[in-house]
Amino acid sequence: MQENTPFGVSELLVQAQRMKKWYEEALHAVAVQYGLTMNELSVLLFLANNPALNTARDIVQLRALAKSHVCMSVDALAQRGFLAQQTDEKDKRRVRLFVTKAGQPAARAGQAAQQAFFARLHAGVTAEEFGVLRTVLGKMLQNAQGEDQYGV
Repeated sequence: MQENTPFGVSELLVQAQRMKKWYEEALHAVAVQYGLTMNELSVLLFLANNPALNTARDIVQLRALAKSHVCMSVDALAQRGFLAQQTDEKDKRRVRLFVTKAGQPAARAGQAAQQAFFARLHAGVTAEEFGVLRTVLGKMLQNAQGEDQYGV
């Protein structure tokens, strides 16, 4: 059956899903080692990698995770002592999240797994090729954001 989408867009989506699956497989051993769910590890890594983006809302928006999953993960990580929660002094409604000393080993192990995964993914790809990919994907994301969900 001939695909009716330009430039093999469905193939691009399938490849993106495969990369996401491989990424999760690369982090699975870290999650098991530290007794974390994948969502908990994702939250921990987001905060470790983006210290200035340190609210649950930031995680929900930028990682595209369900608000309920982020809240459950934050609660579980805080109970284990992996995260600290601090009310923002300027806006008492906002709670800032920080990786604690107890959470650092899991965060570092996760970051090492991320680095190994991305090194494998980028192997054989030149800086120029990667730049073209970023430009094209950026344009596609801008196009998609200009439409309602499902292009209606």
